[in-house]
Amino acid sequence: MIPCGLLAGLISGCGGASTDQIQLLRSEIFTLKQEQRQLRHEVSALDSLLRQRVSALDQFSANFGTDVRSLQERVSVIEQRLDDTEGRILRIQSAVAYPGAPGSGAQREVKKEQPDRIDPREIFDLAYKDFTQSNYEMAIEGFRDFIQRFPESPLVPEAYLYIGNGFRALKKYENAISSYRTLVDKYPESPLQPDALFRIGDCLLKLGDRSRGETYFQTVIQRFPDSNAAALARAKLNP
Repeated sequence: MIPCGLLAGLISGCGGASTDQIQLLRSEIFTLKQEQRQLRHEVSALDSLLRQRVSALDQFSANFGTDVRSLQERVSVIEQRLDDTEGRILRIQSAVAYPGAPGSGAQREVKKEQPDRIDPREIFDLAYKDFTQSNYEMAIEGFRDFIQRFPESPLVPEAYLYIGNGFRALKKYENAISSYRTLVDKYPESPLQPDALFRIGDCLLKLGDRSRGETYFQTVIQRFPDSNAAALARAKLNP
């Protein structure tokens, strides 16, 4: 598979393709990479399940033999799909680098297949899975891509919250505060407001700015007195 840095360099350097074609190709490459990530998650899960079945065969080989064969077939199919997506990325990359070449017909494939291919919830869930597995940098990148591609989605405020949580877990508190503030400022009606305000205050405490941090805690208590965030804020103010 071509490294992402090389891929980006080739895309930026192709002078022969139109802006619309390049955007379509970038969009297709992004979609294929998301598919790759999902397929890798599926392969990992199936491999774990396969190992469990193989281990159990010592005592229950007759019962689990069919399941093992079925899982092996599923792993094989998914790995083939993963190989196919990598091959498509290579073909699209070639079309970007050499727009006049015969392989540039991939541009037509992009135009034909792009509509209705991307499920916003699926992309959000992939980023969320990275977050729950403590892959915070990948999660942050995933949620940012989600926001860029689906700015009108009702999940955008939650994506900003998880970006902040990811930076907070990495102890990059200034970055976390920036994401939480975006949520607070752009989505005043979001039910995530109290959580974002509380976490801004908590990040300020960790940065040594107790005065401003306590101000945010008081804001949470005044505006959202019955929220869980208000209870946490009270505990911070009265340790």
